[in-house]
Amino acid sequence: MYTDVQCIMAVLTISEARAALPEVVTRAADGEEITITRHGAPVAVMVRPDIVWARSGLDGDDDAQLIAVLRTRARKHGLTLEEELHMILDKAASQPPQPLPPIQLHFVRTGNTEPVTREDIYGDDGR
Repeated sequence: MYTDVQCIMAVLTISEARAALPEVVTRAADGEEITITRHGAPVAVMVRPDIVWARSGLDGDDDAQLIAVLRTRARKHGLTLEEELHMILDKAASQPPQPLPPIQLHFVRTGNTEPVTREDIYGDDGR
């Protein structure tokens, strides 16, 4: 588990993040929080997995916390821990996994040889 957490944040557009994805992943792995925007609005944040686990209250290596959460849930439903686990597993098995739709890339070719500015594409000044 990581112990040194840095409070660095970067903001990138989707195009910038896509163009520099290996660097973005490396920066996130080093502890930087990277916000990705679309048309100036934040749509995603890239962080290390241990940051997400810490925010959810569960550490990926701490089984005791997970067991405590499951015991509390079982008590709430009036079940034993084993019955609760079976209920969760049966529910998961009965529902087919929902695949994510494929990402579709669209390429547009024009006869125009003039460079296109960000404002031409997004209608903003990059913020």
